[in-house]
Amino acid sequence: MSIITWSNEKIKKMDWLDFALVKTGCVAFGILLVIFVPELLELNIWWFVGIFVLALIRPLYRIYFK
Repeated sequence: MSIITWSNEKIKKMDWLDFALVKTGCVAFGILLVIFVPELLELNIWWFVGIFVLALIRPLYRIYFK
């Protein structure tokens, strides 16, 4: 069994609360990372905008065009 098949089977068992908790955990991890590595806050805002856009291209494409 490949990791993709395994993860797809696990994701099918999740509901909206599980997804909300995963997102909350990711935000908390990001805040914790900035607390321990404050140099991240010194980056130009456009780096974060670029990462944001790149991270959303595929999901938005799949939502609106497939």
